[in-house]
Amino acid sequence: MRIWRVPYPKFGDGPGLDRVSAVAAKLGIDLAAFGAQGAVIVGSNGKGSTAAMTAALLAGDGSPVGLFTSPHLLSLNERFRIDDEDISDEELETHWDRVSAAIEAAGLTAMMGGFEFLFLIAADWFVARGCMHTVWEAGIGGRLDPVALIKARRLALTSLDLEHTSLLGDTTAAIACEKLGAAPQGATVYVAESCSVERETIETHAAQRNVRVVFVPPAEDAPLHGVHQRENAALALALARDVAPLSEDVASARLAQVRWPGRLEIINNDPLIVIDVGHTPAGVRAALAGFMEMKGEREPVLVCGASLDKDQHAIIGELAPRFSTIICAAARHKGAPAALIASIAAHVHDKAEITTAESVAEARLQALAHGANTAIYVAGGLFLAAEFKAAHLGRDPALLAFF
Repeated sequence: MRIWRVPYPKFGDGPGLDRVSAVAAKLGIDLAAFGAQGAVIVGSNGKGSTAAMTAALLAGDGSPVGLFTSPHLLSLNERFRIDDEDISDEELETHWDRVSAAIEAAGLTAMMGGFEFLFLIAADWFVARGCMHTVWEAGIGGRLDPVALIKARRLALTSLDLEHTSLLGDTTAAIACEKLGAAPQGATVYVAESCSVERETIETHAAQRNVRVVFVPPAEDAPLHGVHQRENAALALALARDVAPLSEDVASARLAQVRWPGRLEIINNDPLIVIDVGHTPAGVRAALAGFMEMKGEREPVLVCGASLDKDQHAIIGELAPRFSTIICAAARHKGAPAALIASIAAHVHDKAEITTAESVAEARLQALAHGANTAIYVAGGLFLAAEFKAAHLGRDPALLAFF
């Protein structure tokens, strides 16, 4: 696949709903038309897994199902899917060029944000392919995120954690209100049970917006690893059944096909290697519990790091105490220095064997040197997991492109 480099900064020049609407109009797209038979996923963690399960549940009725998620792991193409297939380079180029031309025609080149650009590519592709059902993962928040323009009749709120506090607020209550802002009047928001800590805030804010809220208990099982995925599976089932009837047998069969890269993903069995992209303390904690179940009797080895713009102390504080062997590394993209990660790990677990690696690829070799009877856990953020997987697949991690 090609290396795609988004020609806009991650965030545009201030709130972007008006400019996204203007570009959509140039493309002839009615974004709100997606809302009748589509779904939007908001939340701090678990959005991608919930979106993938929802799309899988809606598949099979003969019409294409579009899925837009972020971020990607190895290739930008992963963000755009129809019926479990990533967009091809050829189709991506077509819609890339169409959206770029529309942005220029609208006179918005200097103001556009990267996520807005990708959102519009997804919308243009889904229209071209005649997708009846579409599933959209919010980027950040909800109120000012492009997914608010979908006017979805059904949404899911997966979780709440302190993330992007400079944009969303410094309390989970404030963050909940921002995320609920993606719901139009009359919509239904299915809320994970873990969000019950802000139940009063959620119900009050929803009532003010004339939005129906339904708290959903976890499912008995989930197709992805980790107890936390039971909440995501329950939300996906609620969303899909809001669109169309689904029998238990059909739902189970469709969920059984779901695979979601980077979420407690097994990339090797002997030794066991599991990668996870969790980047908030709550997300890291939930995934770690899943890994501890997966490792069985194997000796656990941690490869960890964290991004410069995340709470390294909180993330490593969740991970380090559970491992006696810890290898610290910095991802090329936004990675905090390995020495910093090692000092945090030593502070929270001074009896662990802690080493640093010059690169994520070197960290992988160090971990493998511990032998076959180990369970290697790669955790601390997306960029670390992506680089480790690229090295494991024999790809050059330097060719990974993010923004």
